[in-house]
Amino acid sequence: MRTDLWAQFGDLIEGSPRILATVTTHNPDGTSSLAGFDGGQFRALGQLGGAIPYNVWVQGGRVIELAPNLQLLELTV
Repeated sequence: MRTDLWAQFGDLIEGSPRILATVTTHNPDGTSSLAGFDGGQFRALGQLGGAIPYNVWVQGGRVIELAPNLQLLELTV
């Protein structure tokens, strides 16, 4: 049994967050050009099939899976 509570807590939190992004272009080098929810542009490794534009989940600089194409809302509470 581990006794280091901080290390146990750190195991619950992933090192990099999952980011929802929209694929705007497939690049010849195997990367995808993406647009984030805030409008920022970036690239990530990987390409998934689908008619552009489509939504994906990105984590650690890699496209990991398709995301649903649902309307996004930002609410301030």
